[in-house]
Amino acid sequence: MKKLLILSGLTLTLAACGNSSEEAHSDETHEPHEEGAEHQHEHVLDMNLMVDNETEPSVISVELLKENEAYEADRVRFEVQKSDTEEITWLNAKEQSNGVYTAETADIPAGEYSITAHINGPEELHEHTDDIFEIE
Repeated sequence: MKKLLILSGLTLTLAACGNSSEEAHSDETHEPHEEGAEHQHEHVLDMNLMVDNETEPSVISVELLKENEAYEADRVRFEVQKSDTEEITWLNAKEQSNGVYTAETADIPAGEYSITAHINGPEELHEHTDDIFEIE
């Protein structure tokens, strides 16, 4: 009986520890992840990620379409990482026009960057697209 009680307590303790992932998640510390066999999902959105170096400062933008219609996201952020470092800068995008979200790169030095657009929408939608861009 004593062993059963200890085993039950241990099981509850371990189960409680396994449910803390939601508390550990923070918007500011979202870790980049690879699209691999363990993490595949069908894209709901068509996304066109761009950098406009003709403006001062340069502007990162993403156009979002769902079924050929402009898509209104709850939140769009750009994850900007210089190609030769681990340092990541997060930029919050603003809706420029229907389905187009932009952020200025004023605080980002010129260079080659991996840029990932993170799109959050209703019903727990989280999509992303990335590419390598030169910021001037």
